[in-house]
Amino acid sequence: MDARDLVLDYLGTLQMQGAARLPVDESARLILREWMLAARNGAPRVVAPARTAQPAPQQPAPVPVAQQADRPAPPAADSPGAEAAQYLAGLRRSLDDTTPADNGGEEEDIPFFRPGGSTEEEAWANLHRLLPAWKPLRELNSLREKPVYGEGNRHAAIMMVGDAPNYYDEKAGHLFQNEVGNKLDGMLKAMGLTRADIYLTPLVKFRPEQPRQTMNTRPPTEREIRFSMPVLDLEVALVRPRVIVALGVIAARGLLQRGNIPLSEYQQMPGDYRGIPVVVTHHPSYLIRTSDLAERRRLWEEMLRVMEMVGLPISDKQRGYFLPKQG
Repeated sequence: MDARDLVLDYLGTLQMQGAARLPVDESARLILREWMLAARNGAPRVVAPARTAQPAPQQPAPVPVAQQADRPAPPAADSPGAEAAQYLAGLRRSLDDTTPADNGGEEEDIPFFRPGGSTEEEAWANLHRLLPAWKPLRELNSLREKPVYGEGNRHAAIMMVGDAPNYYDEKAGHLFQNEVGNKLDGMLKAMGLTRADIYLTPLVKFRPEQPRQTMNTRPPTEREIRFSMPVLDLEVALVRPRVIVALGVIAARGLLQRGNIPLSEYQQMPGDYRGIPVVVTHHPSYLIRTSDLAERRRLWEEMLRVMEMVGLPISDKQRGYFLPKQG
């Protein structure tokens, strides 16, 4: 186990004890940022980071008894994990003893969502149990209270990601209701699939809130997306899909992090999320707004590419959908 695993285990323990935020000094903030960027870029892990503000202490800082009981004994000084343990002790002290750095509001604490569980079933159950009251999202004070969870095949090859629930989704407790849902179901049927064959989830699990809100819905903000990504990370780790389909530009921006560019530009640049290829396509609502045969064919070609990526059979009839009639 390397330093990053040890730190994440420690943070996960604190979260299970009810901690939602921890103060960090600037050196710890830089280290956490390095690890986050390395994970996004698929870089290999290192035992101890090269950049530290001061030498790591030789002995761990005192830890409350409630935490000591659940924590394994540190490795011996000459064991392979000794260097990582010494670094962890230094970071642990900076987490416990410093006050939050005043950075003018440019950065916010990184939210961790680690509900734990010794099996996949327990991890899913804990996700559903802990998400509604998870403080980093609740304290945004911009999301409604009822979550809409991902659903479908939890070991699916295809994972489809939307933006956030709307009024009908929130009311039903399921994604893509009414006419938009009919379009999604029709697209899946053309692929020879149903919702039970894929894993379908929203980027943000709560409907974004508005003043005097009735049935109206707004897109999630960048901040709401950023604080929701740790939950999606857990879903991706549990499902382990072979391809992720971003349904619409908001999902594409959240997954690929390339800024406020149009959907067409996202479609032209291949990308991945946590090492899993991402195919960007229109939101199913687009099919309601357009009857252009060429545009429908373009969307269908993206679905054909998804089918090829996961090895689904493709018939001549499927390949001919939305092509001009011959003769």
